[in-house]
Amino acid sequence: MRKRISIIALICCLLLTSIGMYGCAKSDKTTKPNDTVTNTETTDSNKENTAEEKEFEISVPSTEEKQISTLEGTFSNIINDYNTENKTNYKLKFTSAQGKDITNTRMSSNDKPDIFILDSPADVAQYVKQDLLLDITSYAEQGQWNNTLFDWAYNLSKVKDKVFTLPYGYEGIVLWYNKDIMSKLGLTAEDIDTEAEFENAMKLAQDNGYTPIMLGTQDWPWAQEWYLSVMLSYTGRGLVKDALQGNNGIKWTDDAFNKTIETYKNWHEKGYLADGKSYVLTSDDAINAFTNDKALFKLEGTWATYWITPLDQEQKDKIGVMLHPAINDTETSHLPIAVGGMWCVSKDTEAPDLAGYILNKLLTQDIQSDFLAAGLDVAPMAIDSSEFKSLDPVVQNMWMLLNDALNKGDYGYTTYAFYPPETRVYIYEGIVNVLENNISIQDYLTQIQSLTEKEREAGAIPFLP
Repeated sequence: MRKRISIIALICCLLLTSIGMYGCAKSDKTTKPNDTVTNTETTDSNKENTAEEKEFEISVPSTEEKQISTLEGTFSNIINDYNTENKTNYKLKFTSAQGKDITNTRMSSNDKPDIFILDSPADVAQYVKQDLLLDITSYAEQGQWNNTLFDWAYNLSKVKDKVFTLPYGYEGIVLWYNKDIMSKLGLTAEDIDTEAEFENAMKLAQDNGYTPIMLGTQDWPWAQEWYLSVMLSYTGRGLVKDALQGNNGIKWTDDAFNKTIETYKNWHEKGYLADGKSYVLTSDDAINAFTNDKALFKLEGTWATYWITPLDQEQKDKIGVMLHPAINDTETSHLPIAVGGMWCVSKDTEAPDLAGYILNKLLTQDIQSDFLAAGLDVAPMAIDSSEFKSLDPVVQNMWMLLNDALNKGDYGYTTYAFYPPETRVYIYEGIVNVLENNISIQDYLTQIQSLTEKEREAGAIPFLP
């Protein structure tokens, strides 16, 4: 009897052990509640896939919930498709809120993402110099980027004739305005085109208790370059190009640029620019002031749709968009353009073919509609006009303004897309010292000239269309 009980007990123990092992095996595949990794094993074909599971990380600077959800879903689907086509078993690790400083730190460590975003072509050139980026020329050739992207955007993808990045998004710096305030002041956007007309509008707004132009850069110091991009480009597109490339004897210290910075400082001192507090106010301060009818204009790029789209309909209906008026008699109004970001691949990635596959998929038309709806950047290529029809009227008008400028070639240069990195950073950091009278305008321009010469000698000047 004891032997029989022992045998039965042994059988029960074996059964319990088997059940426990099965439970452990299941728990090993369970994602923790706080885990940010998106597992791409969601299709039946992937469940049957016996290939070894590998992680592939994509990092982005986005912080807005809808944009994060759209990007994560898009990349998850692309990786699923790649797994199905190639019998692989990659899973997505998606990391958001990865700004410039975090990316720089990670790319100088052993914790590098596979795909990530850089701000500008100038940053890409620096990373190439440090041998951190994968040469993706062959994938660009597979995807025929030279025929798909706008010419100027495709040229920005290359460093010394090799493709190292996919420029993504095309954008420009514009003036958003409050239609109700404009009407109360007896103004129309169409009648504000010259420097004199613009200054009259700003003074009229101020005299009636409104902030003429809202801009907040305390949390985003580089936002000062939004307005400086306009001011410098409006000085003269040919002058900017010559100053950067060192042609025709043009220098940043020339009278034309001196006058432009004097104008900017003058607007600051008069309180036209954020009541003289542009570098004290935060970006949210500026947005809230504008949406709550405190300011006539809001200076920001076409990406402002990220905060415009969630507004209620009444708020959206009172927002208009226009080109910044001229600031002199020599250059007409135009749109300083840029790419929204530069998709790059780490040289250390263990899955270069997957990276190339993902970048090429980002150029498909169906993805553009999802990105537009989420207020994300779209590819710098011809987008079917039907994709814009479902957008809010003010957003549609913004895209018409942007696409019209590109079609006519009526665009200029933003600092963050077309200036070399050290020059660019000093332009937006140094201007605060000018506004606070810590340095003279001429000293400011002399330092810009010195940095540009140094970076030109190092071959760091990006392509200028």
